[in-house]
Formats: sequence, C-alpha cells, structure tokens
Amino acid sequence: MSIKFINSLVFDIYLKKEILDDVNFKDKDIMEKYLKNLFKKIKEKYDITIEGFYDIDIYIDKYYGVILHLEKEDLDYYECFRNQVDMRITLQNINFLYLVEDIPKDILNKVKIEVKNNNIYLKIIKPLNNLEMMKLLENSKIVYGVV
Repeated sequence: MSIKFINSLVFDIYLKKEILDDVNFKDKDIMEKYLKNLFKKIKEKYDITIEGFYDIDIYIDKYYGVILHLEKEDLDYYECFRNQVDMRITLQNINFLYLVEDIPKDILNKVKIEVKNNNIYLKIIKPLNNLEMMKLLENSKIVYGVV
C-alpha cells in the first residue's frame, strides 16, 4: 500500500491485488467495511486521519489491483463528521496504463503499446509475474482515469 497526496484535500491510495484479500467491491456493505478498516490501518501506520465526507473513485484493474482516489469535501459543518467517514463511492473497472520512457523488452508479448501526445504508455494484456510487475512499476507512472 502506498499513499500519494495531490493536495490537502485530495489523495490516492494504491493497493496491489496481493493485499486485497479478494474484496468484493461490488458488494456495498463489504466494500464500506473494508474501507473503514483500511482507514484505521492508515491511521495506525501513517498517522493520517481520514474523517469527514469524501467522494471516492475506486479504479479497479485486474492486473494491478485498486487505486482509491479520495477527494474530501471542505464542509463548514465539519464537526458533524468528527471521528467518522461518510462516502460517496463510484466504481470503475478499467485497465491502467503505465507511462514509460523505455519499453522493457522482456514483457513485450504481455503489453500493448499506445502512443498519445508524444508519450509512450503500456497496457497490460497478459498477467505479469511479480518480478516483471515490480520492474514495470519502478520504471513507470501509473495512469488511470482519462488519458
């Protein structure tokens, strides 16, 4: 798990599929319970408190795992949400793209190459082993949502 802050109200949580414990993100009750437990773990591990109202976009990629994009609503009645989380959740099953400068030759048969705006993106089309995935993640930037 890793966290990337975009600003004080917006951040992403990266969850590789190995740590997701086969969470069924289509079951709202299971998903909300998982997210609340995840927020407790983040508090314990990183001392980051997640409370208030959030718009949460959940991007699911079958090869990588999940990226949670959280945007906190900057509400005047903040005290109402002290020590609790309220969420508006949107699920999106997509294929992540990986922005690269060089194309790793050892995974050419497992990726599709896309060029947009003079940038090279890789889209995984066949499962990568752990070493291949780690190497790709170290040498790329994950792009999700709109490219």
